[in-house]
Amino acid sequence: VDEQELINRLLMRGKTSGRSDDNLETIQKRLDVYRKQTKPVTDFYKKNGKYVAVCGIGSRDEIFGRISRAIDEVI
Repeated sequence: VDEQELINRLLMRGKTSGRSDDNLETIQKRLDVYRKQTKPVTDFYKKNGKYVAVCGIGSRDEIFGRISRAIDEVI
């Protein structure tokens, strides 16, 4: 999922759940931490043939199906 879609989803979650930390400033900080600390881990999995990109756009059921198939591919 691209970052703008993630921002939109989290802002919407903040409106519907009442989570005060789902605001633009905090979301941007979370994304920065992801880019710096989490995303680099993908290189490890790519090198070991255990990385599968999964499209995160669609319904929950569609995304779950993609994730399930991706897990089956690497097991």
